[in-house]
Amino acid sequence: MKVIWISNLRVFATLTVIMLHCAAGGIYLMGKIPNSWWWICNASNAFGRFAVPVFVMLSGYLLLGKYKNLTEFLSKRFSRIFIPFLLWTIIFMLWGNYFGIIPAEKTKFEFVDILKKILIGGAGGSGHLWFVYMLLGLYLFSPIVSRWITQATDQEVKFFLIMWFVACTVYPYFEKFLGIKINFEIRYFSGYLGYFVLGYFLGNLQINLSQRKVGFISLAVFLVSWLITFVGIYFSTVANNKAYESSLFDYLSPSVILMSISAFLTFKNLLNIEILPTLTAQLDKFSYGMYLMHLIPMKTLSRQFQINFKWIHPSIGITTQFILTTLICYVVIFILSKIPKSSWITG
Repeated sequence: MKVIWISNLRVFATLTVIMLHCAAGGIYLMGKIPNSWWWICNASNAFGRFAVPVFVMLSGYLLLGKYKNLTEFLSKRFSRIFIPFLLWTIIFMLWGNYFGIIPAEKTKFEFVDILKKILIGGAGGSGHLWFVYMLLGLYLFSPIVSRWITQATDQEVKFFLIMWFVACTVYPYFEKFLGIKINFEIRYFSGYLGYFVLGYFLGNLQINLSQRKVGFISLAVFLVSWLITFVGIYFSTVANNKAYESSLFDYLSPSVILMSISAFLTFKNLLNIEILPTLTAQLDKFSYGMYLMHLIPMKTLSRQFQINFKWIHPSIGITTQFILTTLICYVVIFILSKIPKSSWITG
């Protein structure tokens, strides 16, 4: 049975990623564009940082504990992610060769160069596909984690998550601010695997409060965490001679972890309701394909038509570029979905 809040959250996260990328061009221009413009781009970009972690958390909630056998998993789950990713990587190579404007977007039509671009990523300017490389690694590891998590006690899962949080936050912050590099080896707890397990944990968590109260508390935490993130990026960037600096506010930083947890719980507890159900169902179905392709129309709108954050005003330019990019992606994936075996490209 389809859980409504999951569809709502996946659609919202997908749309937020597109918005984040529409705003990203301005965050590197502190001092070169009006301050108000930079703040709009910074706040918009920071707002979307919960999206990638939430995608991983949803995958963990939906996959972990449900694993049955390796053959079925690889043929259905893994291939559903890998094949569209591979096809869109090739499409980006072609697009980059004909429409790319920087050397990194070009690919030689030679087997070795094509293979190299597939292995290292970023082919044709598809930098956003780093997420799929990471997700595929988690998918390959999920049969092992799934077996563990079904046997682990609640205390053991909490222990893993605490150690993950320490590895992601305490270690890098000690080194950054105190110059202390801790050599106790706990990197096995670090990385996006924590979000994978966190999604399973939070998805099955029962809190002894009303759903409404949990939802509103989570929403408040999200807004405060978002504020900390984009204000923190401002101070980090100023301290870095106005060269954009967000390493302390990346996807594995404390404020973004809190944004991701609170977004997950907000939708689970407040937004398990139908919102434009027909459209949401279609966007949910097309979300992976839209994610894979969105940089092509987004860059085209910016380069060919100058529709980007600089167009009139960031509030107008970002919104217009976001709406047009989303519409183009939706129409393209909708048309492709009518082709037999279209899941190979739409996901």
